[in-house]
Amino acid sequence: MRIFHGPKNPGGMAGVLARAQRQLGHEAVSACYHSNDFQYACDYVLTSPTMQGKMVEWARYVIRNSPHFHVFHFYFGESLCGPKLWDVPWLKRIGKRVFFYFCGCDIRDSKHVVATYEQSACGVCWPMLCSRNRLKARKIALKYADGIFVSTPDLLEFLPGATLLPQPIDLEQFAAVTQGSDASVPPGRPGVDRPVRVAHAPSNRTIKGTDIIAAAIERLQRRGLKVRLVLVENMSHADAIATCNRCDLAVDQLFVGTYGQYAVEMMALGKPTFCHIRQDVLALYPQGCPVIRASADDFEEVLAEWVIHPEWWPEVGEKGRRYVKQVHDMYSVARVCLTAYQGNSR
Repeated sequence: MRIFHGPKNPGGMAGVLARAQRQLGHEAVSACYHSNDFQYACDYVLTSPTMQGKMVEWARYVIRNSPHFHVFHFYFGESLCGPKLWDVPWLKRIGKRVFFYFCGCDIRDSKHVVATYEQSACGVCWPMLCSRNRLKARKIALKYADGIFVSTPDLLEFLPGATLLPQPIDLEQFAAVTQGSDASVPPGRPGVDRPVRVAHAPSNRTIKGTDIIAAAIERLQRRGLKVRLVLVENMSHADAIATCNRCDLAVDQLFVGTYGQYAVEMMALGKPTFCHIRQDVLALYPQGCPVIRASADDFEEVLAEWVIHPEWWPEVGEKGRRYVKQVHDMYSVARVCLTAYQGNSR
């Protein structure tokens, strides 16, 4: 089977899934825009420095390669024509199978979220980061797609009948990081001889609650706790993971209500990981989800307990590794996709 992944690469998922499907014997390729500071890997990236050049480069790629693929797996509400999605009906007419993978702001109804939930990323996000085409993307996906995936269970509210497809991760990559020569945290007893190092890598500081995280850690320092925030930004994905691996604890976000790709990566490293998970969403995760729940209201006290109890860390770190292997391993996720690709056409 010949499979296209793109043109967005949120959390590196397009690149990871294409690589996994190749290793499972399929001809899969990820072709994506260069989209964020972490420089997630994919097979083909637009390299032109100008917008006009990127459009020409992308058009050449599409014209040359699109007839070759059997399956188009689109991410974040965009297609070969970007947010316009003009090509989706055409792809269906010429017999291609089309799948959408929604990941958050590309499909979430911000007004509904703000009105329904006491705490949310939508409630603190201004100016809004919502994709401008999310209503159109939903309409096109529901009308034309052979299948719709969502990366987190809260999004099922906006796409009933969609398939929950957990964020995929390359466990071999993370095993290599943890076993590398530069893999260890600094020497000394955490919280006694040295500060407890808390990693946080916000894609957007506002919706991740970065200011609240930083303020809470400053208050803990004034209370006499040896703790330090390690803010991971403006570096490649490889450098970010290496930096986080030298930390003790990790914080994903305090508003969204579900854990994201960063939490998956930190659990793969064996780091106890904090995140706001809504109570109504918790039951939709596999039993035994080891994420340490904390919100903007109680993060300071929850973190304080874990800072002063490093003896708790190994057990929850190992649970995180097992959970990620069970739920997020890229081969398991890739097989779910392959089964869907081979299903009945609409």
